[in-house]
Amino acid sequence: MNQRSDPPPSHPMLYDAATGLPNILLTRELLQRWIALAQRSDRIVAVLNLKLLTADTPAPESTANALSRHLPMLVEALRHKVRHSDFGGISEDGALIITFGNLFSPGDANRVVTRLLRELRRQIAMEPGESGLSGGVSLYPVDGTDVDSLLICARKARDKATLNNAYFEFYSPQISHNIVQHTVLEDRLLQAIEYGELTVRYRPQYGLTSNRVEGIEALVHWQHPELGMISPGALVALAEDLGLSIKIGTFVLEQAVACHSEWSRGTGHQVELLIYLPAPGFIDRHFVGILREVLTKYPVVQNSLSLGLFESNILQRPERSAGILAALTEMGVRLSVFGFGAGHCSLAGLILYPLHSLTLDSTLVRNGLLDARARLMVETIMAAAQKLQRPITASGVQTRQQADWLRSLGCSRAQGPLFGPPVTAGEIGPLLEAGP
Repeated sequence: MNQRSDPPPSHPMLYDAATGLPNILLTRELLQRWIALAQRSDRIVAVLNLKLLTADTPAPESTANALSRHLPMLVEALRHKVRHSDFGGISEDGALIITFGNLFSPGDANRVVTRLLRELRRQIAMEPGESGLSGGVSLYPVDGTDVDSLLICARKARDKATLNNAYFEFYSPQISHNIVQHTVLEDRLLQAIEYGELTVRYRPQYGLTSNRVEGIEALVHWQHPELGMISPGALVALAEDLGLSIKIGTFVLEQAVACHSEWSRGTGHQVELLIYLPAPGFIDRHFVGILREVLTKYPVVQNSLSLGLFESNILQRPERSAGILAALTEMGVRLSVFGFGAGHCSLAGLILYPLHSLTLDSTLVRNGLLDARARLMVETIMAAAQKLQRPITASGVQTRQQADWLRSLGCSRAQGPLFGPPVTAGEIGPLLEAGP
């Protein structure tokens, strides 16, 4: 689905004469469009009410006059800093109303509003008696599901920010509390990279026929000073929530590729290296460039690197996914779908996208010998993958019986408790040199 709203009407009566921005009538109409889109796509809409603060407590018309002095600069900044699909308008009291659509979480709203206000404060030169900008944010559907509720809540949140001498406030106290907590976690996670608290461990994948290590999966852990070891799954979810997927993903990529290059030179064995990408990392427009730089630095790994994509990565933005997948394969990178069989990605995806391999979901592996429906699903996936020449790795294998069953179906590799836990980089070399 195209998540951009339709172009706004061009009737001059719908625009503010001084700024050219939508007036309150058009602002309400455009906000209603974003609400309708959000209802269909399960997304969040943020409404920012912004005004200029003065040192004293002025009459409303005084505040509007103060804001009007900076409106040309504010409008110009908005045109460059707000996405084309978002918009700014003018309220009845002369405040700016800026709407951000197609957001996934309150954290996304916090980031876009923070970036915008930081840029506006940087560009505006305050005059005597003016102390800065103050804003309030309401969220659909948290604070309301209609235009009036969102506009009223944004205005009240702005008044709260003014009272608290804050740059901006969310209408919901719980959202504000969560944002503060997330900000602390974000800072702490960034420090974790700097302080060496993030470590990459490696889970071997064994060939079910060769009984040798044929692949290595890179997993990132966080040794938190108070909480202890945070698992890869929890860390990936946290990084996505905080908008740090690219930062963490780049760290794992550089660490794992450097280690793989060293293993290849030291042992003479060049096995596949598998690194999983969270959704934001996959769709980020800079990721292909980051990957190209890493492969240029460590060219030996180019034909051995496999990037694992969760099913939701491809399904979120299929058109963009297809373009990025093509760019990655042109670089010699293999592509794998992680957790296949657990989500909504059909077998047709094996034809539509240049996927090299699949990792079978651990739930199907665990239930395959216990439940007839799970067994049938595994057999169907295996048969289709074999015909399409897509090798399969089974995850979460716990028993020899499971391994033998999977091998009989044509499964290429397996990983899980039966084959040992993830190990450090220094322990991989001996595993590669060991025989069957």
